[in-house]
Amino acid sequence: MKKCIFCCIGILFILGSFRTDATSLPASGSPLKNISSCQLDFDGDNESDIALLVETFKSIELIALIKTAKKYNAYILSNVALNMRLSCHIGRFVKETSAGKGKKESTIHKTHGTYIKLAHPEGSSVAYFWNGTGFTEVWMSD
Repeated sequence: MKKCIFCCIGILFILGSFRTDATSLPASGSPLKNISSCQLDFDGDNESDIALLVETFKSIELIALIKTAKKYNAYILSNVALNMRLSCHIGRFVKETSAGKGKKESTIHKTHGTYIKLAHPEGSSVAYFWNGTGFTEVWMSD
């Protein structure tokens, strides 16, 4: 009995040390240079949706694929700057930055429990969350 309890505690400790966020890194090649993705339920319908960061010869685009009963609906969220990193997060709120022209206080946006984040290694980051009919863009830092 004691051995089983120690095994359970050990497994919980190991599982608790893993992060739930997924991140991507750029690569080189042709004709597609990079496709990175992460998967969570973005629209709150208990179906896994997919975020894709697709780099081609012409541009880098963030695309969200929202699963419906029979298909995926695609949303092009952004043309992305070079070296942005894609990650999917679990969280009920996204805090908008108070930086920028004329802004004095930050706004907190409520999500369906998940959001997509693009972050530049130098510090700027933007989040996208489902608002019921599409995605809302929120700059978290600049």
